[in-house]
Order: sequence, then structure tokens, then C-alpha cells
Amino acid sequence: MPSDSPAANVPSAPGMPGRSAPLDTTLVLVSPENIAFEYRLAGPAPRAIAFLIDLMLLVAVGGLTLLVASVISQGALLGFWLAGGFFLWWGGSAAVEVLANGQTPGKRALGIRVVSQDGLSINVSQSILRNFLRAIDLAPPFLPGLVSMVVTSRLQRLGDLAAGTIVVVDRAATVAGPPRVDSGPNLVAELVPIGFTPSLALVEALASYVGRRRVLGPARRQEIAAIAGRRLTAAWGVPPSHDDDALLCAVYEQAIREPRR
Repeated sequence: MPSDSPAANVPSAPGMPGRSAPLDTTLVLVSPENIAFEYRLAGPAPRAIAFLIDLMLLVAVGGLTLLVASVISQGALLGFWLAGGFFLWWGGSAAVEVLANGQTPGKRALGIRVVSQDGLSINVSQSILRNFLRAIDLAPPFLPGLVSMVVTSRLQRLGDLAAGTIVVVDRAATVAGPPRVDSGPNLVAELVPIGFTPSLALVEALASYVGRRRVLGPARRQEIAAIAGRRLTAAWGVPPSHDDDALLCAVYEQAIREPRR
């Protein structure tokens, strides 16, 4: 359940069951509002294609500028061209990633983006570090970056591990207006305290969850919802819900039904 809201890993609260292993390549992070965000990790294939697209663009720009420089000054601008090429290779991708919220042209074409491993947007130091270590990731003949993606649970190359980043599938929101819960009567709605007013960040996260839950299986729904549901009931001082998915839906329905103060 991707979202632009901040997200961060937090330890399990007392009385909350430990997080189980993911059921697929989806990564679940928990926001400061104690709601789960879902990111689908990008695998080696789309990342490799995105890199090739960026590389071809870099070669095209470098070749065109070299041609222009040679025609204009017959080599006098070669030093500037070499310096520009050095910047584009080592810093160009980093600059574009930061300015375009984790996406280079290749990543945008493949629908993926780089984020911090806590779900926040990538910062300048992270982008520079992961791109600087790209040369090591691509070192022949073993391609350490590919090996690292295969053996790590978050599909991180060495640059990602050092910078604390992950690459995820970028899903743009397609729902117009608040999504609606497509289920029958909610049997756990009475657990929500009367007058409970969730924050705007929590409402946005719940809307993202409700908009995505219909494509999730029952086991995945409960796995995601339990992270937030158990924390909410603990904060309210009520017994844990037997159906955390229904509990989050109840909180969301109450939030969109009552105007925010």
C-alpha cells in the first residue's frame, strides 16, 4: 500500500505479536501513526533495464556534446567535456534521483523509484553514496550487486545496503475521491472509541489501505492490518480485535463520515 506519507520501522509494542515473514515480495513498513504501508520491491530485471536506459541516454548526451565541442573548437573544449562526462557518470544520476523523488528517466520508464529503507524520500547523501558504489556493484565477472540483490531479503545491491535505500514499484493513485469499504456490517466497530479523531496522516494511510485491500488475500489483509490494529487497541485500552482488517475499516469509515475539526 504505497503512500507519500512518511513511514518508519518501529519495534513491536508489548502485547503485539511479532511480525511474520512476508507472504510475497511486498515490504510492510509502519508509519509514526502506527499504520502499515505496503511497498512492492523491484526485482533485478526492471532495475537492470532502467539502468540500461539511463546508460543509453548518458551515451547519447555525451556523444552529442562531444560532436558539438569538436565542431566548434576542434578539441579546445575536450577538457570541459571530460569533466562534464565525469559529473554525469558519478553525480548525474544522484542529482536526478534527488530532484525527481527517487526516479531517473530509466526508473520512471519502468515504474520504479528509490526510497530510504524506512519509507522516506531519498536524500542527497544516500543518492550520492549508492551511485558512487555502483562501480563496485557492476564489477566483473561476478557482478557483486546482482549477487547482493539475490541474497538479501529487500533485494538491495551493495550501494543500497551502504546508503540504506531500497527500490520499489511506484504505483500512482488512481482512485478519484475517498475509496469505500466493500464489505458488509462491521462487527468490531464498537471497539473504536466515541469521539476518536484520527490525524490527517492516519486518514490518508487508511484510505490507501482501503483502496488496496480488495486486491489482497485474507491472510495478507490480516498481516498488514494487525500491525496497526493491535497498536490502536492498546492505545485505546481495549482488548485486541479478532479482525484487525475490519477494525481499520471501521476507523476509516468513521473518519470520512465525521468532518475533521
